[in-house]
Amino acid sequence: MKDEFSDRHQAIKMRLAGQSVEVICQTLERSREWFHTWWRRYQALGVAGLYDLTRARQSASLISPEMERMILSIRKRLESTYHPQTRYALIGASAIQAELKSLNIRAVPCVRTIERVLQRNGVTLPRVRLARFLPTHVYPAPQASDSNHLHQVDLVGPIYLKGQKQRYYIFVCKDVFDGATCLKLGRSRKIEAVLEFLGESWKTLGRPKQMQFDNAREYLGWGPAARYLSRMIRLCLRFEVEPIFTRSAPARPQRNGSVENFNGWFQPRLFQRHFTRVSAFKRELQRLQETVNSQNVQRRLGGLTPEQYRRRKKLQKLPPRFVVPTEALPVAAGRVTFIRQVTIHGKIHLLSQTFSVGKRLKGQYVKVVLDTRRAQLTVYVKGRIFTRYPYPFLKH
Repeated sequence: MKDEFSDRHQAIKMRLAGQSVEVICQTLERSREWFHTWWRRYQALGVAGLYDLTRARQSASLISPEMERMILSIRKRLESTYHPQTRYALIGASAIQAELKSLNIRAVPCVRTIERVLQRNGVTLPRVRLARFLPTHVYPAPQASDSNHLHQVDLVGPIYLKGQKQRYYIFVCKDVFDGATCLKLGRSRKIEAVLEFLGESWKTLGRPKQMQFDNAREYLGWGPAARYLSRMIRLCLRFEVEPIFTRSAPARPQRNGSVENFNGWFQPRLFQRHFTRVSAFKRELQRLQETVNSQNVQRRLGGLTPEQYRRRKKLQKLPPRFVVPTEALPVAAGRVTFIRQVTIHGKIHLLSQTFSVGKRLKGQYVKVVLDTRRAQLTVYVKGRIFTRYPYPFLKH
């Protein structure tokens, strides 16, 4: 039986001693291709080259200088805010890879390779991976696994145009899963403006299963009247959308993390320009919305834009000419969810009412679900039913 490794050593020693390739192959009963393979490996790597290479994945080969210059040039173009088309463009590796593919470039590098090129040229800093903080209490955050599973709504403002005293507000609605957005400029934050915006978002993005809001009075209602459910809650129930209201003590905007991150991203880019006319401001908001929905690719969507991903889905959109009712509707069957933190006295506050759940839950987050069909409140702790309360205010 031949010893493969010994034959490789013997072949190299005979060649170094001046033996011809023909004599070496006849002595060891090997082919010329076999000898030249291991002779090249010896010349390149020395004695270590005579060992079998591991089958583990080898490091990626270096990309060409032309490809590296192309990556840096695309990054520079995307960073420019001079052109309206790139003012709100993403500049990461996924966006660069998408542009290379759109240019029909062969052998497009992977996202990680593009990130290494940017780091090597000092354009970005490498990520510093830090350990997560231990959670003091489990937060029952709503989850989204597809488009229109969960929308988050927020309000930016007041905003003043240059030379004007009129207040303006930007209504923002964002799909938590695919990142699609709907933006609208309003002159007030009253309930009529909120209802009108919800109608616009359902025409643009479609009706979601759940819609998350903060604890603003415009959404929940004012004073004792809130217990009878506001017009916005009744509208959501009528259109089979489950409203979710988040609140923590003290208030933490990261509970609406997706839309809050989006607000923090677009505001510096939007407000670096000064607007004197409402029409110009509305056009800029429309440009921002179109860029986010139709140009910015998302890694979690497989390199697709939100618009491209949504074309594959059956979305329940309202007709363009549909008029959303602004009057108080009768209460429809459905669910209203509240996420609350238990006070040190063992109480939770919602809909201008106080409910006692016990001091043993102080500091913990609970999920409270109002079932309008059964007229009862159910308190969940870590996904399990903790207690129930009757809710007699739905016939008002």
